[in-house]
Amino acid sequence: MIPAWLSSAILLAPLAAAVLTLLVPRSRPALAHGLAAGVMAGCTALAVWLATLIVPGGVAYQGPHLPWLDLGGLVLGVGTFVDPMGAIMAVIVGLLATLVLIYNAWYMHDDELAGRFPWQFSLFVFAMLTVVLADNLFMSFVGWELVGLGSYLLIGFWFAKPAVKDDAFYQQMKGAGARGILEDRLSPAHAQLKAFVMNRVGDAGFLIGIGALLAAGVASGVREPLTWSNLALIAQGGALPGTFLGLSGSELLTLACLGIFCGAVGKSAQFPLHTWLPDAMQGPTTASSIIHAATMVAAGVFLVARCYPLFTPDALAVVGWIGGITCLLAASIACVQWDLKAVLAYSTVSQLGLMFVALGAGAAAGGQAAGIGHLFTHALFKCLLFLCAGSVIHACAGHQDLHRMGGLMRRMPITAACAGVAVLAIIGAPFFSGFWSKDAVLAAALLHGQTAGGAAWGPFLLACAGSLLTAGYMLRWWIRIFAGHERDHAVCHHAHDPAWYASAVLIVLAPFTVMFVWSPWLGHALGAPHSEAHAHAHHSAMLVASGLLLVGGGFAVLAFWWKDAIAAAAARALRPLHNACGELWGIDRLWDVLFTRGLGAGLARVSAVLDLGTRDRLASLEGAAPSKLSDALSLDGLIDGIGRTCRQIGLSSAAWHDGRLGAYIGLAAVIGAAILLLGVLL
Repeated sequence: MIPAWLSSAILLAPLAAAVLTLLVPRSRPALAHGLAAGVMAGCTALAVWLATLIVPGGVAYQGPHLPWLDLGGLVLGVGTFVDPMGAIMAVIVGLLATLVLIYNAWYMHDDELAGRFPWQFSLFVFAMLTVVLADNLFMSFVGWELVGLGSYLLIGFWFAKPAVKDDAFYQQMKGAGARGILEDRLSPAHAQLKAFVMNRVGDAGFLIGIGALLAAGVASGVREPLTWSNLALIAQGGALPGTFLGLSGSELLTLACLGIFCGAVGKSAQFPLHTWLPDAMQGPTTASSIIHAATMVAAGVFLVARCYPLFTPDALAVVGWIGGITCLLAASIACVQWDLKAVLAYSTVSQLGLMFVALGAGAAAGGQAAGIGHLFTHALFKCLLFLCAGSVIHACAGHQDLHRMGGLMRRMPITAACAGVAVLAIIGAPFFSGFWSKDAVLAAALLHGQTAGGAAWGPFLLACAGSLLTAGYMLRWWIRIFAGHERDHAVCHHAHDPAWYASAVLIVLAPFTVMFVWSPWLGHALGAPHSEAHAHAHHSAMLVASGLLLVGGGFAVLAFWWKDAIAAAAARALRPLHNACGELWGIDRLWDVLFTRGLGAGLARVSAVLDLGTRDRLASLEGAAPSKLSDALSLDGLIDGIGRTCRQIGLSSAAWHDGRLGAYIGLAAVIGAAILLLGVLL
């Protein structure tokens, strides 16, 4: 028996933590962190309890539900819904939130803004749990937008920092030959705005998808069409009733699915809206650890999986191809990054692409179970990687250049070991969690390619190429930081592991990178299909993944540990490709030229001229009349012109009278009498 209050308590606990920590004086950040971590720990315990009641039986639980807006034929409500996928996700979000808060108490112990972090972080977690536990698409969208607000606050946490172009410390620490970054644009304030705006682009598509589903619900006579059960019923048969934007039937359903996926492209940083996520590194590393692991970027993958019964084969093909392109594109960029956090950022983008490759394969190929399984395993080892990166940055006095580090394994053994097992997990080494989940992803994509043929092979091949590069750049990341000898004594000589409680967080997370923690029950909980075809695909995918790991990992060890000259020779031989990756394939510059400087600044100038007129007009607002036609045609100039015209009419009429009413009446009487007399005489 599941208590009726349990799911609601899990959802509201982070909101309570946000309110409580907001009331704590900013001068007592340790108290705020402790209070928030305690509430999150209780939330995690409740989530574990709920998972033990739901996951073993594979059942779904409908929690309390209340109508919010009743429009007669249409009702929007709020409530909770928990299935095995949601129950596991709630546990992961709560666990990581608790551990990150404990770690951050050490990481920001001397930061004057540390007191703001707990309430912003708790609000962010509440938003993500709203997406996870919502029982309808409307409530998910509300949580979706709150996630965007939470990320805006955390990415711009150090909003007063200047752009890196004007940051002397950044200029000192950046790697030799660093390029691709628009240094005049990269700052916490710009990064938070960039994330917010690019997610609004995706959310515009999301709203179109919701509109299509609402239209179908109204046409079918369902009063509350956005609940998960009603959406599945409406979409039965692969078509939607009604018409929206001139589309109907299966085309309307595909439009709805692509709209939902458009929102996921923004939140989960998929091509071409992926450029905001690397810039989000301007926020605290602890914020990055949760954004890149179990909250914002995970929301897109989770939502697509939640709406999976709606997705048509055409929509799934788009999902798979976008995921494959993103996986390879981001992996190629990560190979040449000098900033240790940038490597992890592009790694996240690539791994999210891998999840969408799995989802695009379809449920029959095991795509849904594989994509969500990789989301879960990735959340744990990516959070661990970012926390290890935070330890390294803190130990190296803020430096992030991979080429200036080395040999930290001796000075930071706990961090090196925990980062090592996380790297082994992300590259899919045997006996680690990534080996199990990546094998499932490649097996689903392979089986889909074998079944559908033709273009369906594309996502699988792109995922294989991305996996090959992942083994190379992640081992390069670990080797450059922890192996070999010190390259810059000034950077490394003070390095040491973090305080005991921060180190304990790393140690607690490390076992979740091992496969045996996941494999016995996760596949069953997610409903992974089993057949001879699936078994054969898994066997083939395991061989392919192992070969890719050997090639990519072997090159990394050879080129970055054994003999550095090999890496330099490869960079020279592949200079055009190396330069393209270093320039981020020009996508950031293209976005800046077309939208920031083009449509953004250009439309702003056009709007200003249409509204206020030219600069000369603004400089001479006391003039009698606009000097140019464009000034007269501007909105402000037109209003001023009307005012001037009325003034001139008034001045002209004033010349015909002196303001004495009696005289006017007498004059009118005399004129009237004269006219009357003239008429009589005639």
